[in-house]
Amino acid sequence: MEANEYQTMFLVEETHWWYTGLQDLVLRRVGREAANWPVPLEILDAGCGTGRLCQLLKPFGAVTACDIHPLAVTATKRRGVERVRQFDLGSDVLEQERFDLITLMDVLYHQNVTNEAAVLANLHRALRKQGLLILQVAAFNNLLGAHDQAVHTRRRYRREEVVRLLEAAGFTVEFASYRLFPLFFPMFAWRRLRPGASPIAGTGTPKSDLNVTCSPFLNWILNAYVRLENRLLCGGLRLPVGTSVFVIARKE
Repeated sequence: MEANEYQTMFLVEETHWWYTGLQDLVLRRVGREAANWPVPLEILDAGCGTGRLCQLLKPFGAVTACDIHPLAVTATKRRGVERVRQFDLGSDVLEQERFDLITLMDVLYHQNVTNEAAVLANLHRALRKQGLLILQVAAFNNLLGAHDQAVHTRRRYRREEVVRLLEAAGFTVEFASYRLFPLFFPMFAWRRLRPGASPIAGTGTPKSDLNVTCSPFLNWILNAYVRLENRLLCGGLRLPVGTSVFVIARKE
């Protein structure tokens, strides 16, 4: 991401509907997984950002965090996460069969990921047998915009593309769906149909959607919707479109 985005992310990650909604979905799935293991989980948050998810995962076990950017490492340490390291998932090798669960939230599409297969092979190697990978990526290239430029998006994905990548790396995909179904349509209209819209938007330092003002009431409404959608996804619903792809995959 652009350096200024880390500070923005750190300030809003505990309250902004986009983050709290994703955190709720991940925690629901991790809680279900933790109930099936006899001991606390060994967890890796790969590409930890500013560390809020690491904080929330602590009740389920021992959390290790890593990120390629030093600002992310610093921010995560500020949240009280002890096991944090600067790490390149594409070139640095994780310990073999170290973790029970790995989260990979909005990492695979990043410009620094030049070899998706290498990253996924690294994560597969690091998981213990029956270990779980929880992954999210941005969906649909026709939604590319200034936000993607600010957070250094290399590309967006379709659900079937993510499934193929995971299966090629040796994972068994247990669940794959789009997320944030109703936001796809206004986002498409805003980013692609408005006059002057382009995949690479604007000049100067790009700003993410986190810089767009969201009133407390709208934030509450969107958060309530996302939590409702999360319950449906955890119940097995698969959505036909959305702004993100969410996948649960296991190392058999």
